[in-house]
Amino acid sequence: MEELDGQYSEEDGRASVTFVRSYPVSASAVWEAVSTPEGFDGWFPSAVAIDHGAGTVTLTGDPNQPPSVERITAWQPPNHWAFDWGQDTLEFRVEGSETDAELTLRNWLGDVNAAARNAAGWHVCLAELAVKLGGGEPGGPHSAGALAWQPLYDGYIREGLPFGAPIPGQG
Repeated sequence: MEELDGQYSEEDGRASVTFVRSYPVSASAVWEAVSTPEGFDGWFPSAVAIDHGAGTVTLTGDPNQPPSVERITAWQPPNHWAFDWGQDTLEFRVEGSETDAELTLRNWLGDVNAAARNAAGWHVCLAELAVKLGGGEPGGPHSAGALAWQPLYDGYIREGLPFGAPIPGQG
């Protein structure tokens, strides 16, 4: 079983799941992967279009979510940005050098009971990002070659993360 490194916390009355991952690539390469449509391609669950002028992110192509237009809530290249996604907020922070980088992905939850579900989902996505940053071709989080979501979800429940939110694509 994959190590469960998603961390659950509550701050200022809002719950979140957070992942901190290190990569043996430049901080600029990681920033590119988490802040551009081309960078998101292959590891993120949706196709992403970013319109800085309008302050929006358009998400399409996720088989389990309807298309949506979301609001950018922070934009501070090359280290930090965030956008709303439904009732959630997704936040990216990148630190590092030209030889190694650290990504913090934090999903602020609109529904505390989505913690285990979302932690498992981001765990799968970040495994695909590691493939991409390693020079491989990620199949995407919905592909047959991606990590299996259900065992991760079950593991995060065993770790004590809140659960019970509806699971997209399942009844």
